[in-house]
Amino acid sequence: MSEPPLAALRALVSAAASEPAEATVSLRDRLLASRTRKGRYGLFVDRVARLFDLPVPETEALLARIESDEAWGPFLVPGTAIIPVVAGPRRAGAIATMVRVAPGVTFPEHTHRGVETMVVVDGGFVEAGSPVETWRGEEITRDDGTSHALVGLPGVPCVAAVLITGHADFA
Repeated sequence: MSEPPLAALRALVSAAASEPAEATVSLRDRLLASRTRKGRYGLFVDRVARLFDLPVPETEALLARIESDEAWGPFLVPGTAIIPVVAGPRRAGAIATMVRVAPGVTFPEHTHRGVETMVVVDGGFVEAGSPVETWRGEEITRDDGTSHALVGLPGVPCVAAVLITGHADFA
């Protein structure tokens, strides 16, 4: 290795090993607040609030509601349920919903006519035909024109906050 690239590499390693940058106050405050929020889903309040463009108190109330079976409405097949959400102004026109899929149940195949973003707040799922599992705390995005069906993984029902900037066509 010649001297100039080696010197550049040393400078890069030295910079990476230096003191970490201080987190911004807003980031630090959000992280600390998310760790102290009450309820089973308190950890997800900030992420779901940003996804749906909702105020934090409204999101806290939404995530508290999902613990009640009475809050859920039936969906296309037994073992799937939804709670429609009225998203904030920056998500106008998007479909916002909480989705629940029981273990072993297949959420029907659908094609996205817009981008879909999901934040899994409980349980997990696997996309039909794929070995990749998605669990609590993970976020996935599927592009316009993609299709998939989801199968709830064993354990607790999969619960996800879902935002589609368009609509979904079900097979």
